[in-house]
Amino acid sequence: MSSSSVFDVQIARAVDEIGQAAWDYLAGDRPFASYRWYRFGEAMSAADKPVYIILSHKGEPVARATFWAMRDMPLPIPSRIARYLMEALFRRRPVLLCQSPWWSVGPGLILPDPPLHDAALATIIRAAWDQAQRYSVSYLGFDYLEPQQAEWAGWPDTFMPPFDAEPSTRLVITWPDFESYMRSSSRSTRKDYHQHCNHAAKRHIRVRRHPAVTSLEEAMVLIRNVEKHHRSAHNAWARPVLENASLVDATWLTAEIDGRLVGCGLLIGDGAARLLTFLGLDYSVQYAYFQLIYEGIRCAIEEGAHILEGGSAAYELKRRLGFQVQCNNRLRMAATHQALQWMGRQLSGT
Repeated sequence: MSSSSVFDVQIARAVDEIGQAAWDYLAGDRPFASYRWYRFGEAMSAADKPVYIILSHKGEPVARATFWAMRDMPLPIPSRIARYLMEALFRRRPVLLCQSPWWSVGPGLILPDPPLHDAALATIIRAAWDQAQRYSVSYLGFDYLEPQQAEWAGWPDTFMPPFDAEPSTRLVITWPDFESYMRSSSRSTRKDYHQHCNHAAKRHIRVRRHPAVTSLEEAMVLIRNVEKHHRSAHNAWARPVLENASLVDATWLTAEIDGRLVGCGLLIGDGAARLLTFLGLDYSVQYAYFQLIYEGIRCAIEEGAHILEGGSAAYELKRRLGFQVQCNNRLRMAATHQALQWMGRQLSGT
């Protein structure tokens, strides 16, 4: 443990080095921030250990930043050649990214309120930069920043202007059951729901819940179908997440026709938060998608969740279902070498 003028700084590579009590004390009731969730993250990322920075003030932990080595990072770069080059670079020298374990579940930054807020962020940035240099990564990044954090005047000049990633969506759950939720929806949404259910019934689509992931290889084919359909980047987290989902709160959803898998999705969570993710579809079958979405909402309500994270994309559908767009979609990055800094600025248009 080292010291700054205000904080004691601890660097750890596993949550066991911190201990559950201290870890969960800082996590509080934040979603996807608990000791259990991070042990799940470490199980998925065995090849690259995380870097945890913990700040204490007067003997009490007050701030935390959690960094993961990202070798397969989705890149919003139009040029295929440029994207190929950057992906090859990241496989050799990963991005050290501050976020919760696994892509697209939330921030990895926990900061104290003023007057310690700015000093804590500055201390974390300095400590993270030292770690980035030590482990020879290509870029250091802070993801899921809120606008005021991204525009904070204290960011060093080495950090590029903030990127705006696709915003995520969130459904705040206040209903005791799915029927109450549906009654609170608009008339057109209720009409769509009944029509979708009728069409699914005519096609003999049956949605089932499972305590563990079933038919993994078949599911991976359907998940890759969705990626190809949307021309989105290959998500390297899919298989390790599905293989380790039993370590946390998880419900596996399948859509089947006479026992044949035509759709799937994972409802996974931490505490009172859930995330519906890794939807897989057989595009020759209509209406399985809607049944999986409805079942995910129903299941989250029945499990007592207060928040259902919906990810990005399909914004109009999610708006009709009550999801709200979140504003914590800013990313700040700095290259560890000048040539990479120039390359990053060219690719980001800054």
